Amino acid sequence: MNAAPYFFLAFACVYITFQIVLFFRLSFYYKPVSFHSDSYKPLVSILIAARDEEKNILRCLHTIHALQYSKDKIEIWIGDDQSTDNTFHLVADFIKDKPTYHLVSIQDKIGKAKGKANVLAQLARKASGEFLFITDADIEVPPYWIEGLLAGFDKPTIGIVSGSTVVKGSTLSARIQRTDWAYAFGMVHVVSEMNMPVTAVGNNMAIRKSCYESTGGYENLSFSVTEDLELFKVSLKKGWGYRNLLNPASVAFSAPVETFKGLLHQRKRWTSGAFRLPVLLIIFLTMQAIYFPVLILSAFFVPWIWLLAFWLTIYNIQSGFIDLVARKLGLNSLRNNFLLFELNRYYFPVVLLLYRLLPIGVEWKGRIYKGKDIQP
Repeated sequence: MNAAPYFFLAFACVYITFQIVLFFRLSFYYKPVSFHSDSYKPLVSILIAARDEEKNILRCLHTIHALQYSKDKIEIWIGDDQSTDNTFHLVADFIKDKPTYHLVSIQDKIGKAKGKANVLAQLARKASGEFLFITDADIEVPPYWIEGLLAGFDKPTIGIVSGSTVVKGSTLSARIQRTDWAYAFGMVHVVSEMNMPVTAVGNNMAIRKSCYESTGGYENLSFSVTEDLELFKVSLKKGWGYRNLLNPASVAFSAPVETFKGLLHQRKRWTSGAFRLPVLLIIFLTMQAIYFPVLILSAFFVPWIWLLAFWLTIYNIQSGFIDLVARKLGLNSLRNNFLLFELNRYYFPVVLLLYRLLPIGVEWKGRIYKGKDIQP
C-alpha cells in the first residue's frame, strides 16, 4: 500500500489546523492594551547599542527625541561599540545640547557579555530608570512608544514586555521582509497569549529594572547571539511574567537588511534560538520549513487537485492572518506583498538550512561568533 497520500493528508490537516488556530485566536481572542497619556509616569532609561550605524542612528535618535513622554522622565544611554565609521561623532553632535542623552564609548568587556550584550550590560549599570527600554540603532519608534510598552506592565509580576517590529522600505526585499516580520510577530503574539512563552524582542522591549537585576544582568548570563531570548528565559525562571504586544503604540520600524548574505546571517542567528522554543512551536516551524518540499514530493503521489486545494487553503488563511496582523498594528494591508512572501518561503528555508550547516559562524555587527557563542 502506498502510504504517501496518507502522509500528505495528515500533513495537510495538521498544518492547516495550526494556521486556523492562529487566525481564530487573533480574530476572537485579541486583547488590546490601551494606555492613558496622563497616567503615572515613572522614570525610564532608554538603552541603545550602536556599532557602525552611521546610516541609521540619526533616524533612530530623531524618533526618540520626538517621544511624547515627559522629557524629565526619560534618560537616554547610547553605547558606541567600537564603531569604525562616523557613528560616535554623529551621536556626539546630535546630543551636545541635550542633557538627558549620554554617549558612552564601550572599550572593555564585563563578565560573560560580548558584543551587544556587553554594551547593554554596561549601560544598564549606569541607568537610573525604574524601567529599561531597549532598542537598536536601526530602529524608529512611534511617538507613544514609552506609554505603549508601559501599558503592558498591568501587573506587578510582569517583568518584561515587548512590542512588534516591522521592516520599512519600498524595495522588493524590504517588502518581503516586512510581510515576513509581520507574520512572525503575529504568531509570537498569539502563542504568547496562549501561555506559551516564546521570546522578548531585543530591538523593541522594556524590562523592569528589578527584573533585570534579578537575572544578574547580561554580564552574568550565558552569552548568546540571541541575547534577548537568554534574558527572557532567565527572567521566566526567576518567576517574572511577560507580555508580547501587537498594537500601533508599541510597533517599531526597522531598516531592512540590504544584502542576501546579511539576511542569511540574520536568520542563522535567529534560528540558533529557535531550538529553545516551546515544542509545539518547533513542530509548527519545522512544518513551515518543509512545506514546499512536501508539496513538490506529493505531486508524484497524489492528484493535483489535492495539492491545489491545499495550497489555496494555506494561501488564503495565511494572507488573511497577515492582513489581520497589519490591521492590529495600524499598517496598510500587506496582501499585495503576500505572493512575494509565499514565493520567498519556497526557496529560502532550503538555502538557509544549507548555509547553517556551513562551519562559518554567524556574522553580527561586524564580528564573527562560533560554537557555544551561537548555541549556548
